[in-house]
Parts: sequence; structure tokens; C-alpha cells
Amino acid sequence: MEISENTKDLVTSCMIRRLSTEESLDYLKKNKVNVSERTFRRYKNEILKQQDKFEAYAWNNVQIEQVKKIETKKNILRQCWKLFEQAEKIPEKLSLLKTIEKISDELPEIVWYADTYTKMMKRIEQRRKEEEKRKQAEHEKLAMELGVHESQVTESARF
Repeated sequence: MEISENTKDLVTSCMIRRLSTEESLDYLKKNKVNVSERTFRRYKNEILKQQDKFEAYAWNNVQIEQVKKIETKKNILRQCWKLFEQAEKIPEKLSLLKTIEKISDELPEIVWYADTYTKMMKRIEQRRKEEEKRKQAEHEKLAMELGVHESQVTESARF
């Protein structure tokens, strides 16, 4: 079943506000959305899955879109210069020069954002890997502690 936009917005609001499940259900009821705890959790998981899809899209496509944006600006600049060369009237030439100047000013910013985005995504990926390693080490440590604890319990039960 598809979540209505209104319900999705309300559940997202609960997540942003970091409401408990009980608080979230109350909030939803106040906004005329009656759902069970199980349904609320399912909606929440669907929203999180959607966020993961957006993140995956960002990882794969935002950089490509930035490159396309840069190439588009360069192409517009080339076309403006061609039009400038063909223009006969001074007001036309001035207007084209202003457009060229504006695009020329925007281009370095676009390039900088694309580069910054790439660096930021690499840092995020590095942090993610470090966090995964840390969690794995914690799980292994906990498993060892539980294994030791279980064996101690087993031995004490023999006596």
C-alpha cells in the first residue's frame, strides 16, 4: 500500500522531531491519521529506504549532473561569443557581454561546488567504512565476552 503524501510528511516530521513511537502515534492522531504501531514502523522504514535510494542516486549521479552543468555553461558561453561576433548593434553586443560576464562568473563556482562535493562524498564514505569497522569490532568483542560469560555460567552450573 502506498503512503499518502500527507501521512509521509507527518511521519517524516515525527522522525525529524525524534519523537518516541508513542509520541508519534499521538501526533499522528491529532493530525487525523490513525495507524497502528506496526503500520507506523513500516511507514518509517519505507521512508528510510527511500532516503537510502536518494543517497544512492546522489552517490551515482550528482557528480555526473555537475559535469553536465559545467559543459552546458561552457556551451552557452561559446554560443554567446558566436552571437556577439554576429551582432551588429551596440546594445545587442552590450547585452551579450553582460550575459557572458554573468556566465563566466558562475562557472568557477559550479566547478568549485563539484570539486567540493566530490571531496565531501569521499570523506563521508571514509567515515562510513570506519564506523562499519568500529561496529564490527564491537560486535566481535561482545560476542567474545558473551562466549566467555556463557562458558563461565556453564562451568558454575556443574558445581
